[in-house]
Amino acid sequence: MRPLVEMKGITKEFTSVVANDGVDFELFSGEVHSLVGENGAGKTTLMRILYGQYEPDEGEILIDGNEVRYNIHGAIKHGIAMVHQNFMQVEELSILENVILANMDTRAGFILRKKAETRVNELLVRFGVNAKPETIVAHLSVGERQWIEIIKAVYVGARILILDEPTAVLTPQETDKLFAIIAELKKDGTSIVFISHKLREVVAISDRVSVMRKGKMTGTFDSGNFTETDIACAMIGKQKVQLIQNNSDFSIGEEAVCEASGLWYFDDEALPVVRDFSFSIHKGEILGIGGVEGNGQSELVDLLFGMKKPSGGSIRFMGTDITDASISECRNAGIGIIPDDRIRVGLSIPSTLDENLICGIEENGKFNHNGLLRLNSIREYANELVDTFDIRGVAEDHQIAGMSGGNLQKIILAREISRGPKLLIAAQPTRGLDIGAINFVREQLLHQKEMGTAILLITADLEELLSLSDRILIMYEGGCTGEVSDVASATEGSLGLLMGGIKISEVGQGA
Repeated sequence: MRPLVEMKGITKEFTSVVANDGVDFELFSGEVHSLVGENGAGKTTLMRILYGQYEPDEGEILIDGNEVRYNIHGAIKHGIAMVHQNFMQVEELSILENVILANMDTRAGFILRKKAETRVNELLVRFGVNAKPETIVAHLSVGERQWIEIIKAVYVGARILILDEPTAVLTPQETDKLFAIIAELKKDGTSIVFISHKLREVVAISDRVSVMRKGKMTGTFDSGNFTETDIACAMIGKQKVQLIQNNSDFSIGEEAVCEASGLWYFDDEALPVVRDFSFSIHKGEILGIGGVEGNGQSELVDLLFGMKKPSGGSIRFMGTDITDASISECRNAGIGIIPDDRIRVGLSIPSTLDENLICGIEENGKFNHNGLLRLNSIREYANELVDTFDIRGVAEDHQIAGMSGGNLQKIILAREISRGPKLLIAAQPTRGLDIGAINFVREQLLHQKEMGTAILLITADLEELLSLSDRILIMYEGGCTGEVSDVASATEGSLGLLMGGIKISEVGQGA
């Protein structure tokens, strides 16, 4: 049987960086073909070429045996759609308007709105979305917005669907629902490219798995002939690899490093985003905060680090009230942060490596004399951190703009950990990283734990939550639906119930 899609010898270069180097890729009708690899391996570039977003420098694309060249609009005509990890939606518009925005069916210059509304409503019912076509997208949950992206693809008649990290924002139950939808689409003959770092999901759903490394295709596994370990080894070029876990014992005994009591936060529309949330975290403890994104986790981080002020409640750090403390006061007290958005919040991309590493301590006498920066001392300090944290890909002019996500995250780790925090807030610390970079981040967090640092781990990744946490709290609609103190006995299913708003005071082995 001839493949539906054939990509042959695809090469794409960006300013002397070869993202794809003579890559071959095939996709058959009605199959789920997963594409995995380290960050910077070239898989996203390859799929953007298939989607028409990039044009290859070399190589050819065949669809139904015919060589084609097209842009994004041409991709839609060929039945190719892509669901991006960052939703391509206009929040102020309705579901209907978002779905038909670039695909309006018109007659004599008028939009056939009633016809489109009927079709969109049919798809909402089919995919189990409890909303109407006129519902404003901003009012939907993160999981529901994911379905809308898939509905957009089905609406335009996509027969080739590219899913980029589609389960990153879903509960286990929502993930199961997505997999059921994928199975249904397969029956209809839809071909699916599934991009994911979650190897367990890749093994569970894939007919085939292709692995990319350093811009090249290193191999393809057929259904039933691969395991998570096989894929991980192929990704990083090693024989044995597994994710690092927290295997040290922890028992609460030390005085709390940080305590939050009855925290409330109301947004600009006077809606409660954080609701009566309380916790305590102790020296040498990793306290995990789980939940589907958008349930108050980001606001909680902002409250703890002085970026927002609570509407109610209090925060104490090392016995001192810091409820109204500023960012600099929180930093000086001994709080470090790995923010959930390394590009927008964690780093200044236009600045140099040295400037990012001394940010916040640039007035230290080691780096500053009478208002003048000690450039040699700063460079020496930066070199030490580059070596200690294995930061790679630094340009000759020390710019960081072209560095991979893993190395950008290492810069943040180096900056925050080098300052010896008493509390380290780690928000989505391994998001979008490959298995090698994930293990590096986990090693650093566990080392800090051993040094006695209290670590508040905020993550939507259930495997990470269960692997690293000593205790777990789950946030739902700004409040806490339950505490998991026996992490070893908890399951992703039991956490999924809490993440879905089913309030349980204590979860052991779970449902």
